[in-house]
Amino acid sequence: MNELYRYESRQRRTSMILVANLVVLLTMYLAARFFIPSSEASEQLFFWLNIVTPLVEVCLLLAAIYLWVKNETFRMVVTKDTFEVSDPLSRTFTFSVPVHEIVEIKQPHQANHSSIVMKTATGDRFHLTQNYHYSRTKLYAALAKVNPDIRLPKSAWRFSRS
Repeated sequence: MNELYRYESRQRRTSMILVANLVVLLTMYLAARFFIPSSEASEQLFFWLNIVTPLVEVCLLLAAIYLWVKNETFRMVVTKDTFEVSDPLSRTFTFSVPVHEIVEIKQPHQANHSSIVMKTATGDRFHLTQNYHYSRTKLYAALAKVNPDIRLPKSAWRFSRS
């Protein structure tokens, strides 16, 4: 299989990001405790923060442990025949499509939501996840090399209003 583009990311990397978020959340909580002056409003705020912060910390910790232990691989591969994405966290973002069937890739931005949508000649639509640090520029270049008829965004980093 002659691969033109390949990106892989293990879940342990995501696990480490969650641990970093744990530290940031705890730091923000402690900074708020230190810098916000005592008042009736701040006491009410801290009443809720004392409930929510530990719950979020526990959820982040459990997710980090789960991803560390599971340690599956996100994979995105373009060959001369297929474009394949395997996302262990979401079956919605897992697919395999013949490259010659891809018609267009759009990057629409609506309200506060941006997405990457791939359309095929059969009318199917596939969403490309933005949760990983793959290079859209290199991905689009590999797809264009295999199928020059694909309509691609003018810029891999700009989303158009729709």
